[in-house]
Amino acid sequence: MTATTRQPPAPPSPAHADSASAATGAIHISEDVIAKLASQAAGELPDVGGPHGLARLPGADIIGGKADLTRRPKAVAHLDGGRADLELAVSVRWPASLPEVTTTLRDHVRARVEQLTGLPVGAVDIEVTDLLADNGAGTRVH
Repeated sequence: MTATTRQPPAPPSPAHADSASAATGAIHISEDVIAKLASQAAGELPDVGGPHGLARLPGADIIGGKADLTRRPKAVAHLDGGRADLELAVSVRWPASLPEVTTTLRDHVRARVEQLTGLPVGAVDIEVTDLLADNGAGTRVH
């Protein structure tokens, strides 16, 4: 699915007065692009990182794909009319306050996606998949 944003036409210049009606256009933004923008925006915060890629599978720690604060968070975007709803899966630096981090994350991602796309953002659902100790190695807190 894609969203469409429209810009009002620019005032015609004297040399192009006859083509003023052709100056309008539409921009189509796919859900994948919005998701990438949301993921990048989430990664701009220092206490937020990428989730364990295989977090829900048994034995995932053995086969790799660990959560890491240097990786980008996962994001999914859903377009409903002219509004984007977002889902984020993130890891959080331990012992950061989860309510503070998720509130900051939600506000930051909403503002950045709205700024970059011109679309209003509705729900921003956040799943915290891991807590990571700040030892530079991305170690999970057990």
